[in-house]
Amino acid sequence: MSPGELIFHFLNTVVLTALVASGVLWRYRVDVLAGMGSSSGQALGIPAVVPARTVMPQPPAAGLAWEKQARRRIALAYLGSVAVPALGLAVLQLHVGNLPQTPAHVMLVGGSLLLAAVPMIAVSLALRFRQAVGLGLGVLIACAVLGTGLSMLQRPFMGGRPSLDQLLNFFTFFHFAAVWLPFPLTLIALTGHARIRGVAPITFAGLLLFGLAPLLGARASAWLATTPDGSRILLDIGLNAVFMVLALPAALLGWWRLQGLAGAYQAKRFSDAQLLARTWWLLFCAALALELINAAPNHWWLVLAGCVAAYALFPWLNGVLLARAVGRHGRPPRRTLLLLRVFGYTARTEKLFDRVGARWRLFGPVTMIAAPDVMARTIDPGDFLRFAGGRLASSFVTSRVDLNAGLAALDQMPDPDGRYRVNEFCCRDDTWKATVVELMDRADVILMDLRGLTPTRGGCEFELKQLNERLPANRVVLVVDSEAVVAQVAALMSRLPVIVRFDKGSATETETLFATLLRAAELLPAPQP
Repeated sequence: MSPGELIFHFLNTVVLTALVASGVLWRYRVDVLAGMGSSSGQALGIPAVVPARTVMPQPPAAGLAWEKQARRRIALAYLGSVAVPALGLAVLQLHVGNLPQTPAHVMLVGGSLLLAAVPMIAVSLALRFRQAVGLGLGVLIACAVLGTGLSMLQRPFMGGRPSLDQLLNFFTFFHFAAVWLPFPLTLIALTGHARIRGVAPITFAGLLLFGLAPLLGARASAWLATTPDGSRILLDIGLNAVFMVLALPAALLGWWRLQGLAGAYQAKRFSDAQLLARTWWLLFCAALALELINAAPNHWWLVLAGCVAAYALFPWLNGVLLARAVGRHGRPPRRTLLLLRVFGYTARTEKLFDRVGARWRLFGPVTMIAAPDVMARTIDPGDFLRFAGGRLASSFVTSRVDLNAGLAALDQMPDPDGRYRVNEFCCRDDTWKATVVELMDRADVILMDLRGLTPTRGGCEFELKQLNERLPANRVVLVVDSEAVVAQVAALMSRLPVIVRFDKGSATETETLFATLLRAAELLPAPQP
């Protein structure tokens, strides 16, 4: 099997991952929406009003200061997780290419590989696109400066003197990065779009294994055709039969792999962000391996061993560094956020979740009623496997037994990367009210997005009335975009909660909203008058 065939197979798998993941999410949304509109035939009663829980067993914590430090440590953990195996890959590339293995040369290659950590950090910390681009440029500039400095420092040890012309190595680094990085970054872009990255890792894992069937089938058919007996076998059973013989084991192997990933995720061996980071690091390692094998086929065994070792090192090192980065020392008490919203505004709800809901996961779990508007952000390997296995209906709350089981199974412990998970409940038309009320009673703070609210939104009216009866006003934060919405709220609630205008979703508005949520959860002291 030639390196060109492997490259073609790998690229096909990445492209197919983007296409298949988009199709899976579309079908998943359709099925969830159909389930939401159907009835279980057993309307659940609304629980009685219970006294609101106390959410502040201690003085308010400096939530924003802790978050800033935690985010910095998480970013450094991902940079370290990539930097160590990247240096090994750099030595491998220089050795295979018969190039000098000096510190400056190692930094030239390894520094460019360090850019792989940027999308990992962006997803884990819910960075905006501009922030991610700025971080990427900062990493490249820092590596270029460090590489230039190393080239000047090593000159005396090589019998020469540092010279000003070595400053041009700064631009040499960017030239090398511009040649090498487009291929792996394109692969990451295909699998990293916000609309599909929730299912991209598990889709890629399945397709990569199943896609070996036609590749191996073509090679087996070509081998059989070289002999008279083999040719007769091909004519007797046909090429399709050869493909099926190989496709069925490949499909079974792919399904086992998907089940293994879903099981490990449910066991909290890694988070959704860590799974995506592993997938992206695999893309980087595979891209480098394919290029090196294509350039130096005689060293294929060394390249393969080195890239496999670099990939295997990443998950272990990432887990160790993240565990130290987000240790429990000084961490604010856990706070559960219930996210409510006006259904039907997908793009707007996704942005709010990315900028606020995803960021809250450092402070506690997020609960919500599942709906197509944020499905791309909340689907996990377990959801994917239930859907692929035709068991999506089992995810819906259809009885009090289902609801109690779901409430008892709420995931309230952080993942290995320190982030909590999103707990979503798929509900029928006659079970969502009881479910959302139960979630209100268990939440420490409520965020309700009322932008686009109209008097015809009976579901929002029900939720506002329940919030008015069940929770203190200072633990409810409403997001509005007009005074008309405020007037509707005032007509439904005797005690007005905290109301925040959120018109354009700017950075200033986002910071204001997030600080307001922290104060509502008693994680930030009240502002001084």
